[in-house]
Order: sequence, then structure tokens, then C-alpha cells
Amino acid sequence: MPDITNSPFKSVSILYRKSHIWLNNACLQYGLTAAQAVVILIICDFKTLTQDEITKRLALDKSVIAKTVTKLEELGFLVRSTNARDKRTYDISPTEKSWQIYPFIKEQIEVSFQRMTSSMTKKEQAQFQRLLAKAADAAIDFGE
Repeated sequence: MPDITNSPFKSVSILYRKSHIWLNNACLQYGLTAAQAVVILIICDFKTLTQDEITKRLALDKSVIAKTVTKLEELGFLVRSTNARDKRTYDISPTEKSWQIYPFIKEQIEVSFQRMTSSMTKKEQAQFQRLLAKAADAAIDFGE
């Protein structure tokens, strides 16, 4: 039986859990969860996305994104408008409220990254970030 105590899976699990705890705690003052903050972040990054594009970019379940987008719309962070090319699809855009919190969310993600890489050199941090992105891309490409 493999030793899970030193496995990459355990490390990824710890990083995911801790980063969400840190972001949840930071965003609490705005009444947001880490998951909601990440959706705001990606929509601000791209200016406008459809719900399907958000789902694909975050590799999350459609129903989770639908509920998150609905809640953020109710809270005044997002607005939906009919897509010009496909009337059955909605474009989701950030409101001024999202633009105001966007720099804070980016900063908190950077703070989390600095915490998890505090024992690394700048070169190791850059390499780690590149390797994480590469692993995430591979996981998305692999599918379910």
C-alpha cells in the first residue's frame, strides 16, 4: 500500500484547503466566500464571460457555477445580459462593486501564494508557479 503521508495528492489537498481557508477569512469582511471571490476574479480578468466559459476555465461543475453566479448577481457583484450571438446564452460581466474588490482579491491570492512558498527562493517560487499551471492544464486536458 502506498504511503499517502508523503504523496503529491496530500500536498495538493493541503494547499487547496489552506488557500481556501485563507481566502475565505480575508473575504469574510465583504460577505464573500473564496469560491465567490474566484468567480469575481476570473470575470474581472476577462471582462465578460458566459457561464459555460466560467465553468470551463475553473473546471467546476455547471450547477456550482450557476448557483455562485446567481448569488453574486443578487449581491450586486455581477450582471447578466443576453449574448448577441446566441440569445439562449447570457454574458456575465462585473459591476462596479466587483471592480472595487478585484484588487483586494488579487492581493489576497498573492498573500496566500507567498505563505505557501515562504520557504522557497524567488526562483523556486517562479518554477513552482509554472509547474502548478502546467499540472492544472494537463488535468483539464485529461478530462473526467
